[in-house]
Amino acid sequence: MERFDVAIVGAGPAGSSAAISLARKGYSVILLERAIFPREKLCGDFLNPANWPLLERLGVVDEILSLEHEKVTAFRISTFSGAEAAISFPSRNGRTLFGLGLRRSSLDHLLLRSSLAKEAGGWSLSLGDQSKGKRVSSSFLIGADGRNSWVAHRLGLALPGKADKYVAFQTHLRGARGVKGNVQIHCFPGGYAGLVGLGGESANLCFVVENSNTTKKGISLEALLENHLYKNISLRESLKGSEIVGKVRSTYPVHLPPRRSYGDGYLLVGDAARVTEPVTGEGVYFALRSGILAAEVMDLAFKRGNGSAEQIACYLRLCQKAFSFRQRVNRIIGALVYRPFLLAPFLRLSSKTSFPLRPLVDRLCGASGFLE
Repeated sequence: MERFDVAIVGAGPAGSSAAISLARKGYSVILLERAIFPREKLCGDFLNPANWPLLERLGVVDEILSLEHEKVTAFRISTFSGAEAAISFPSRNGRTLFGLGLRRSSLDHLLLRSSLAKEAGGWSLSLGDQSKGKRVSSSFLIGADGRNSWVAHRLGLALPGKADKYVAFQTHLRGARGVKGNVQIHCFPGGYAGLVGLGGESANLCFVVENSNTTKKGISLEALLENHLYKNISLRESLKGSEIVGKVRSTYPVHLPPRRSYGDGYLLVGDAARVTEPVTGEGVYFALRSGILAAEVMDLAFKRGNGSAEQIACYLRLCQKAFSFRQRVNRIIGALVYRPFLLAPFLRLSSKTSFPLRPLVDRLCGASGFLE
């Protein structure tokens, strides 16, 4: 049986960032992934400018920018009552921070390939069916296998999801209008949608609707669009003439209860640790940063020679310090998005003065990032 310092289950952004970070510190790591890459995931396909310092630390910025993408420098939000505001990302010295509309399949595949780079250090990888019948052991375990984590289930950490009011959907489009240079959130009765260009004619559409609207037998995407999303005139115009070119994915429940993310010899990262914010599309940021933090904690545990829960409890403190303020900002935005009657006057004021939307966007974009 092969033995490694760390076994990581799941090769999404959280797992790959932990793998790259640990391997560069000289640890032997095995990354276990059942899917064959590239593969699509239900995701908003948007990289917030706050991701750039993390991607730079992982050494993948040039490769990211070489992928097909849409450069995003503004945020647009509207309600079905007609209130709308658009605001650019923060600027310094006349230059604007930018994010990217980028397919998750491309991002994840790039991060996975980067984790195999020779300069990363000792490394092993197991993918899909190639791992059948193979047994490995490790000193530490990192669960990075998503919101329905198998690792969490095996560790007895799986919690029953509470009845949720909402269901999330995602697909790719061709020919959406007005998606050049901006990421959009559009509210409609009983939900909201996110729209971002991905380069060329491609765009990502995500939307959340009340569960009661999806339980009818034979409900179609066209019916959901017509009965719900198209109630927002701005969104209807953006989608006019577009065509669906990808699989329609869905997930339920949208909101999941928190779970314990560490214990004797293990950590959970990314969606498995329930750090993802479903409203503002910052899942990649939380995943990358939690993976990097997990690697730092594992490094300390190895140096101390003790991987007990007490020794790695600092992971929770580091995550709370890293995410607490951003999560508060996200909760404010989420509260507004789910309550259009509050959001509408907020947008009308922001369209005239940029306040109070300006400070929220500035906080989400981060204090540092790449400038256009």
